[in-house]
Amino acid sequence: MPQTFVRKADGTLEPLDFSKIKRALRRAGASSSLVDEVIEAMRSEIEPNITTRKIYKLAFEHLKNLQPGAAARLGLKNALMRLGPDGYPFETFIGSLLRGRGYETQVRQILPGRCITHEIDVVATRPRVEGKAATKSIVECKFHNSPHLKCHIQSALYSWARFLDVREADDSIDSVWLATNTKFTGDVVQYSDCVGLKLLGWSFPSSESIQVRIEENQLYPITILQKLDRKMFNQLHSANIILLKELVQTPDSELIRLGIKGNRVDKLKEQAQVILSRRE
Repeated sequence: MPQTFVRKADGTLEPLDFSKIKRALRRAGASSSLVDEVIEAMRSEIEPNITTRKIYKLAFEHLKNLQPGAAARLGLKNALMRLGPDGYPFETFIGSLLRGRGYETQVRQILPGRCITHEIDVVATRPRVEGKAATKSIVECKFHNSPHLKCHIQSALYSWARFLDVREADDSIDSVWLATNTKFTGDVVQYSDCVGLKLLGWSFPSSESIQVRIEENQLYPITILQKLDRKMFNQLHSANIILLKELVQTPDSELIRLGIKGNRVDKLKEQAQVILSRRE
């Protein structure tokens, strides 16, 4: 039987590997038997040179009928894309993601440098904890509206230069992060290793990536909700509500005050609870 190839977002082809799809389904919370059922249902629908996007759409559609909460979690990468088209919601999200790791964060801050002032996307401060020294970091966020667009070396050079200028004015700032919702080029990784720039991408570094940080503490963005339209998203983001946990913890009266109708509040929270509890 001829080998089936998959077309990736950047246009290149690679052999179809069902183990990748299985791992994604398992991370989403599907049981082993359910994973096998979804894979078996997909086999007859996979055509030569199918795109990765279509593969995951097929997996999502089959899983949605069997386990809706897991299907929502499978759409996590697409949920990050829905934070666009501008980068402000992504900045808010990165701030919330770092708070999940014990940082105090402020977004869109104006800080003086030795030479000029800078608008910093996120300022993250963490007190001394066991085994880790106190730290204060600035974070540069680069949001891309397409998954095949990578974060290039210009962003790394810019972030490091900005850090050097700001640190001259405030020596308590000891590190800088570059965060993106997609991937980094090899030059960025090489440069960051050389100068000490910290990187945070969708799948980088492998043990501390955005995906890992989201899943380990259930820090899912509200855009993972299928019932959330753009108007409701803007209403929530205007109140700095960007995570499912923040949505669930916000009183219904406050959400209604933001302009979301009561029946929609109930539906949003119901779906959020299903995703967070991993129950179906």
